[in-house]
Amino acid sequence: MLKPELLLNDLNPLDLEDSRYEYKNKGVPSVTELLSYIDNQGLINWANMIGRKGMNNQDVLKRAAQFGTNTHSAIEKYLKNQDIFVDNSSFKAFINWWDKLNDENKVDIIGQEESLISPYYAGTYDLLININGDPYLVDFKTSNHVGYKYFMQIAAYRYLLYTQKNINIQGSIVLQLKKGVNPKYNEFVLNFNNPFHYEFIENSLRAFMGIVYTFHNAENCKKQFNDIFD
Repeated sequence: MLKPELLLNDLNPLDLEDSRYEYKNKGVPSVTELLSYIDNQGLINWANMIGRKGMNNQDVLKRAAQFGTNTHSAIEKYLKNQDIFVDNSSFKAFINWWDKLNDENKVDIIGQEESLISPYYAGTYDLLININGDPYLVDFKTSNHVGYKYFMQIAAYRYLLYTQKNINIQGSIVLQLKKGVNPKYNEFVLNFNNPFHYEFIENSLRAFMGIVYTFHNAENCKKQFNDIFD
């Protein structure tokens, strides 16, 4: 595994206001926030398409975010044997996937919805499981598109799991839970014993850490500019 700390050691971490995460009383950026720092052309195209249909893209975004939150909450409660108040198609798709996974493998839950926090970034993973003795990180998505940035997110969590908890995950699953009448899902699986998959997740980590480095330096540069010229 790479040693990104060699890149981050000379950073002066920010203290962000109104941050969801804190490290030693300092606000730190989330993985999602950092990933939004790079190309969002797909989001721009989507917003333009929504606008052409005469719809308010902010309202659509809020509804989509709430749908995703409700689905994540239902999955978490289901796996903890708690009462569930959501029964949408994406949740049903998860049940189908979970039952199939357990029918074909020995599965044990290691962690759920756990926050991982460092001086430079933080985030909360969805699910960490053992599949036949190998740790896998699982990320649930209710979006219509799965892209490379989701695996940069996986790489970010993988690094913190390894450095903070000495958990070396052997693979990952991005589980796309489709919306619609029929419950369907798509699995995007990486097995890090596969050299091609391993190089991909390592490259994803390199790319993510580059964003972390750029974000902190750029935001500090912005603050210094304001301090000097305001």
